[in-house]
Amino acid sequence: MSKTAAVVKDLGRSQVIRFLFVGFICFLLEFFTFTLLIDVFHVKYTHANLPSISVAIVASYFLSRKLVFDSTRYNDRLTFILFIAFTLAGVVLNQFLLWFTVEKLHLNVKVSKVTAVAVVSGFNYITKRFFVF
Repeated sequence: MSKTAAVVKDLGRSQVIRFLFVGFICFLLEFFTFTLLIDVFHVKYTHANLPSISVAIVASYFLSRKLVFDSTRYNDRLTFILFIAFTLAGVVLNQFLLWFTVEKLHLNVKVSKVTAVAVVSGFNYITKRFFVF
């Protein structure tokens, strides 16, 4: 185990704490990418959401395997397939929540993004914990 991984594991013996730490790192990557796309490249928020989520998904898979979940229930291939399947369900939920909070509730797009990520984080932990790893 690398020194960084050991430090993160020592930060919290709790799997939930480690998941939240990894989630925060992935959120920063996702939010930075999202903001960059809408503010610098003027991409519509609904189109900027998917690439920003994709960056976070890749980071989340590798960080979760290394830092959060000590073992997997299945072989690497099945674990990855289940991870992607549940993650895609989370992407759909994220996209819907972002659209709904902006278009129907008239919230600021960045506040909506944070709200969507917060809700989907709970969904992600439950599905990854009980069905994937």
